[in-house]
Amino acid sequence: MPIETQDWLLFIAHYGLVLVLLGAFFEGETIIVLAGILCHQGALPLEWTMFTAASGAFIGDQTGFHLGRRYGTNMLSRFQWFAQQANKARPRLTSKSDWLAFGCRFIYGTRIVTPVLLAVYGYPAGRFALINLFSASLWAIAGVGSGYLIGTGAEKLLGRIAHIEQLLLAVLLVMLAFWWWRHRKFQHNSVLRK
Repeated sequence: MPIETQDWLLFIAHYGLVLVLLGAFFEGETIIVLAGILCHQGALPLEWTMFTAASGAFIGDQTGFHLGRRYGTNMLSRFQWFAQQANKARPRLTSKSDWLAFGCRFIYGTRIVTPVLLAVYGYPAGRFALINLFSASLWAIAGVGSGYLIGTGAEKLLGRIAHIEQLLLAVLLVMLAFWWWRHRKFQHNSVLRK
């Protein structure tokens, strides 16, 4: 039995903000951009979606920071490769720590590691929380807003989209293709450095 568009919209209306919170906590961009598209379609409230995405990102980063504060030193002692990489990065982590605390939310591949390492190297928790609150808020507004604009652009190009799952599938495929391209590019660059 196929799922109708109305069933999707009803599910999203009931659980969409919870999914945005969890998505921003664990993953990030894909979820909040899709949430922005759903805001454009009227399935989610725009302001609450931005607030929920910022909250999930903030809670996720704070969790990583405090886990790093509690367990980071043990983790570095157990995984020598990670400890060596962290020691190489330590001068940048200490000299540019405020910028890293702000920017790690926006830089692919640093979102989880940077808060942990900042905590290990003694970055003040209150300062991280304040900078992270601003960073997560800006990230959520930019991500959800981008999704909203994608929905607007798609509507102008394709007309009012009757089946939201078609738009979500198209956006998801474009995002997966972009991720695959970045992943391949990153692997290629790491091979060249060796």
